[in-house]
Amino acid sequence: MTQSLSQRSKLDLRSDEALDQLQAQARYYFQAAEFAELTGRAPRSPSLGMALHRLAKRGRIVAVTRRPAGYLIVPPEHASFGAPPFTWWIDDCLKPIEPLYYVALLSAAQHWGSAHYARQDVQVMISRAHLPLTPGRLKITFVAKSNLAGTPTVTVRTGVAPWRVSTRAATALDLLRHQDWVGGLEPVARILNNLGSAIEAKELHDALDALDQVSTAQRLGFLLERLRHKALADLVSKWLGSRANARAPQSLELGTPLPSNLKTDLRWRVVFDPRRLSHAIAL
Repeated sequence: MTQSLSQRSKLDLRSDEALDQLQAQARYYFQAAEFAELTGRAPRSPSLGMALHRLAKRGRIVAVTRRPAGYLIVPPEHASFGAPPFTWWIDDCLKPIEPLYYVALLSAAQHWGSAHYARQDVQVMISRAHLPLTPGRLKITFVAKSNLAGTPTVTVRTGVAPWRVSTRAATALDLLRHQDWVGGLEPVARILNNLGSAIEAKELHDALDALDQVSTAQRLGFLLERLRHKALADLVSKWLGSRANARAPQSLELGTPLPSNLKTDLRWRVVFDPRRLSHAIAL
């Protein structure tokens, strides 16, 4: 039997009250099963699906995950964007399935104050490949990293909800390892120069120990030296000292065809194109 207008209005009111209850807890992500419990509907029932559909049609919510079925509450001030800021909900969304996730690469660099190469998407490290999330006009891009647990991160607690981001030093190492994701050597060098003055010795040492990758450390030390962050470069050199036997020559750039007129830095055993390096570090 078709529901009367008054019956639908009562159901919509119950749905809105459930959303208000979630927002009162500073929560913007919820799963369909939780919504069913809050509104007294049966999980996976037709009435639940219809209620969520009506809320989405009104612009009150937007779907964000499929398994499990998850939604975002869209406050009126973010209606034109179609989704609330990612920092409001990324922790609630990812922590149940990937508790060691962290905001990374250019998005992390932007958080730490280097926004020259900020992209439209938000880059997040997780342990396995995953399709992007695209609620509203927002896009969350995932990058897979096997050693997720060891990466030094901090929890940001200054906004609506907490969220995890790599430290400055860990961000620098990730940028060097994922040059193809961020546009090559130039953004890596310029972000590293921006972050270098704020990276502390212990932070850098912890990040090097966590990654424990000689080739990336060679590239990092080389760039730090060329960018005149001597103290940090010397720390990397000291870290590499006990690992000298593993120091094979490494190309500075990854995934980029290199010309024949290359040079090798003997201290770091890094092979580079002088012209491209000069362009990258021309600040």
